[in-house]
Amino acid sequence: MEAKPLNLKDLFDAKKDTVVNELYDRVITIPIEARTALKTELVKVIGKDRTKGVFTRYGWHCGVNDGEKAKQFEWDSVWDAVYAGPKFHQLHGYLDKVEILEIGTDKDQLEFIEVLWINTFEADQYLLANDKSAEPVCHTLCGYASGYLSTVLGQPVLVKEIECRGMGHAECKCICMPLDKWGEEIAGEQRYYQGTSIIQELDEVTDKLKTERDHLAKANDIHQRLIEELLSKQGIQKIVDILYETTGLTAFIENDHHQVLVKAGHLEEPLDLRKFNAKQTKFSPYSDNFSLLRAPIFYEQDVKGYCSFVYPAGEEPNELDYMIIEKAGLTSAILLLNENIRISTEQNIKRSFLNDMLESRLTEEEMYKVSYYLNFNSASSYWMLAIGRDCKNAENEIAFNEELIRYINLFLNERNVNAIVSQKLDKIIVLIEYPSFENLNITQDKFINHLFTYCLKRFSSHKFCVGVSTVIQNFMELKVLYNETLAALRATNEETNVSYFKELGLESVLFQVQDDVLIDRFVEQHIGKLLAIDKEFDLIRTLYAYICNGNSINATSKKTSMSISGLRYRLAKISEILNQDLADTEALFSIYLAINILKSKGTITI
Repeated sequence: MEAKPLNLKDLFDAKKDTVVNELYDRVITIPIEARTALKTELVKVIGKDRTKGVFTRYGWHCGVNDGEKAKQFEWDSVWDAVYAGPKFHQLHGYLDKVEILEIGTDKDQLEFIEVLWINTFEADQYLLANDKSAEPVCHTLCGYASGYLSTVLGQPVLVKEIECRGMGHAECKCICMPLDKWGEEIAGEQRYYQGTSIIQELDEVTDKLKTERDHLAKANDIHQRLIEELLSKQGIQKIVDILYETTGLTAFIENDHHQVLVKAGHLEEPLDLRKFNAKQTKFSPYSDNFSLLRAPIFYEQDVKGYCSFVYPAGEEPNELDYMIIEKAGLTSAILLLNENIRISTEQNIKRSFLNDMLESRLTEEEMYKVSYYLNFNSASSYWMLAIGRDCKNAENEIAFNEELIRYINLFLNERNVNAIVSQKLDKIIVLIEYPSFENLNITQDKFINHLFTYCLKRFSSHKFCVGVSTVIQNFMELKVLYNETLAALRATNEETNVSYFKELGLESVLFQVQDDVLIDRFVEQHIGKLLAIDKEFDLIRTLYAYICNGNSINATSKKTSMSISGLRYRLAKISEILNQDLADTEALFSIYLAINILKSKGTITI
């Protein structure tokens, strides 16, 4: 007669020895202290993370074994086998008690189980030897519960401890959930269930080291080529040529104002790179079409530019690309530093030459020699700009002007305009070779407008004005140009920030007087009494119209739409206030000049 299958629920009601003998052919006992010592040794030999994997997988195998035994018994439903899991836990002495707090199902499919573990041996042992842990320590129990549930339910179930007595919680709590329900949250725990031999890991590390060695060798080869080009003075263009040739990636180098200096390969232009200001090598998407790997170029402890690779959408840099771009950034820093020193030296010589010319410190022979070495044709034609600005912070005046001079030089160099930019008094002086400007095929107005726009991108909080000279053919007359620009600059006002000397008229002579006090005194002397009374400038406008119409009562009356009697009365009043005969041509000329000065300064609009 065939024996009736034993019910596991009945078995657990028996004594522990009876249960153990019924379930297992042979059992060995391991003292908890010995197991703890083993774990400590393993941590020293293979590390904390690998040790966690060892005991997690040990618990898994124990759980799978008990799960297989549980499946051999008779159950009313699979959930009875699930509820038997805590009995197995206690049978092995892993803990004192298991409380199932909540279990969720959907159409007989497990959703989750929330469990409380009372007095686990792993938490006890940890606290005996250590302070509180920063993470859960019951690795064997998690592995055991995962193996047991996965076996009896026939689907992958993973258990994660969310509270642990080893961390300072009252008891240990865990969540048991099918693997497909966890999502990305459990990704870090899965690797502990996958055994990897140390030999295999060493092989992987060796392969990585070989790859890094090959990358380093290639990066050094490229760096060597870059250094060779640096020593051969090929220039910064050669750097991006080598990068493009060796990597196949579009490469470019920009300055600290995000202007592309050189490039190799296909580059979508213009690029707006102002938002990419990282101080370390960084890979960033630029648009839906491509991304950039950018390495900063340092010298003088500041970022002076960037060296960049361009990657089509979907492509990313590898470790070799990072190594190459950083070495290219270092080489670029040396080149840009050398170039900066060369340009600064050249510009300082030019500035000194221009100042010597304006101060008449050079003989004609010396002037011709220096201008030849500086690539300035003494037989060419020239014009000049004097740039002024609102000065709200005199403390940083020198540093600001030096930065502004550098920026203006960039503007001129980009357009191949042969020029000298210098500072004299509080003005920026720009001497321009006229033929190199004519090659741009634009008007002076448009050129100056482009210069303003360019400067305002960098110095948006400032307001600039400029005086423009005429064009001269004699290089020795630079001082004349300088005086013209200053005269024109003095004529700028709130409404007009660009003034041309050729448009000033008679007042241009007076504006060449360097002392504003003398000019103001001239105006005060000739129309000061009228200004004191005529706050709305009505009388001054009438007087100006009278002078402009040749002192003709009839012509002025028609021009101003004023009756002749009214005009005569107003002119008589003006004559009385000024105590001046309006028929005196010499006196009227001075009055006319004084009114024009007020017009040029923006004091009055006529």
